[in-house]
Amino acid sequence: MNNQDWLSLSAQESYQFGLLPLVLWKEARNQDYQAMLAVAWTVKNRVASPKWWGWDYPSVILKHYKGIYQFSSFDEDDPNSTIFPRGNEPQWQWCLAAAAAVFTASAPDPTQGATYYFDKSIDAHPPAWAASMIHTADIGDFHFYREA
Repeated sequence: MNNQDWLSLSAQESYQFGLLPLVLWKEARNQDYQAMLAVAWTVKNRVASPKWWGWDYPSVILKHYKGIYQFSSFDEDDPNSTIFPRGNEPQWQWCLAAAAAVFTASAPDPTQGATYYFDKSIDAHPPAWAASMIHTADIGDFHFYREA
């Protein structure tokens, strides 16, 4: 999506797209472009399969229960929750590009339909849900999963 494409987005498309690059920046700015794509596809896969986690991009990204967000970088106790990108950061530009590629489906899904992921840093104590899921990919510092 280039600068001209931004100008041609409808109000609804802008509303849908708006939070996607931000969640990528908060969740994966320390990752490579492939990992950013993978996180974006996880969001898109949830949007494509509405369930308890939401039905569109904003509801999926901002879904929370008892103050805990599905994307932990939005949690109040997460240091990423109060940090926002600066327009000139290379990572922000990558997040915008990855979000656009996934939003427009111009990049293939490297996660094989994943709707969940977690960071490898918690491998010693993985989330309980991982035991009942199908592991689909390891990309960057993340493990990706889909429902069985």
